[in-house]
Amino acid sequence: MFFHHLKNFSPYSGHIYDDMKVPFIHKKSGDLGRKDSRFDLIDKLGYFPFKELIRNGNAYFISDTDLFEFLNMNESTVNEYTSEYYVTWDLDQKQIFEDRFLNGYNEGIKTFEVNLGVSYPSLPHEPKIQYLNVFCLHCLDFLYFDGDLDQNLFYNLGYLQASLFRGFIEINNLGSTVPGGSPGLRLHFDSYIKVLEVSKAKEKEKIPESNSSLIEQMDESQETKADNLIRTELMCDLEEVKALWLVITAPINTSRGIQEAALSGTELADFLGSAFSSKAFPENFKLPKTRFFKRTSRGDMRNVLNALMYSTYNLNHEYNRSANLIEYATILKQHFPVFSGSEAESIKSVMSTHTQKGMEILNDSKFVNPHIEEMTRILKKHKLLH
Repeated sequence: MFFHHLKNFSPYSGHIYDDMKVPFIHKKSGDLGRKDSRFDLIDKLGYFPFKELIRNGNAYFISDTDLFEFLNMNESTVNEYTSEYYVTWDLDQKQIFEDRFLNGYNEGIKTFEVNLGVSYPSLPHEPKIQYLNVFCLHCLDFLYFDGDLDQNLFYNLGYLQASLFRGFIEINNLGSTVPGGSPGLRLHFDSYIKVLEVSKAKEKEKIPESNSSLIEQMDESQETKADNLIRTELMCDLEEVKALWLVITAPINTSRGIQEAALSGTELADFLGSAFSSKAFPENFKLPKTRFFKRTSRGDMRNVLNALMYSTYNLNHEYNRSANLIEYATILKQHFPVFSGSEAESIKSVMSTHTQKGMEILNDSKFVNPHIEEMTRILKKHKLLH
């Protein structure tokens, strides 16, 4: 157990306050509360599963989506929240709790080492990583926002969030020092790519000369097999991406009438494996044995594909900013002949415009397509659809 010195907090049972007497806030679009999915963060080593909140020239990194959206509330989103305690809920009220959160966060950043205990510095390398995993999971146990508006609670949430952030970074840093370990966090910077290049160069130096020609032949054959395929790495929620694309496995109502599903379930899996990759969860998007290539109708279906790809770009861009929109446009050109007559740059330039048209088509297809409701929910959750 950790955080023995933190006020209004029990290392065993968590936050100490009377939840029956504190004000409570509701979100009109859905329930606030603890979600088991928050523990998935610990499986995303090498990635950066935090949202960035900028305040007073400082960056605060937040893992809980409900908490981030509450703190990031502005004039356009304040009406999404209601509280029976406050006659009028406004940004001034929110600021009181945000300030307490930021105070706790700043203190948590400074006292990270104190919480790890006196034995941590003397631990060997591997036990340190295991210890930090336990530490991060302990933070996640109590790091969620369920709508309770208690100032001491928000201080503690900030403290725990800072502790989780520093612990997660420390795990990745330690992992990068292990032979054959991860090169570190996949941030949005070119330095990560450079580290990969250096590590690959060192591996090639170790190859015996007698085997070098064989390795070159293997590399060439793999290149031919991949056919210079561009695969964009997904660092966002993979299940949400799958849910978006499921809409083309069911009928769609177009200007030419109701068209049957553009892809089967198997074809969709092949497309996603050809188009995207995930180093954290490689089994989720497997590269198919043969390159995916599928003919679809022109017009409305082209707009739908544009809309789905542009939505995927926006979902992933928050976590993987190294992948530009031109990559996603190239993926469409690689896999769907309906785009073969256009250059990738041209596809990119009109993708956002065609996305609106594609979304209108999908919205009109709700009565024949059971997957559109889930797609709409995901896009609204990420503020990509209003």
